Amino acid sequence: MPQADPARPDPAVRLLAALQGLDLTSADGRAGIRTLLAEIDRLSPDAILRQAAAIELRRVGWGRDVLRP
Repeated sequence: MPQADPARPDPAVRLLAALQGLDLTSADGRAGIRTLLAEIDRLSPDAILRQAAAIELRRVGWGRDVLRP
């Protein structure tokens, strides 16, 4: 596994930090999450779908080892 560059923070850490402050019960919070998801989709168009698929596969018991040759 490649080592993380300490000068460049992990984008997931920044995203999680941004999500912690969102109140999804408010209109501003819902607009914020839509903006974040749109930005993720712009930067990596299939990232959300890949994550959803991985979650669904784990839910039905399909482990990562099954995918390896």
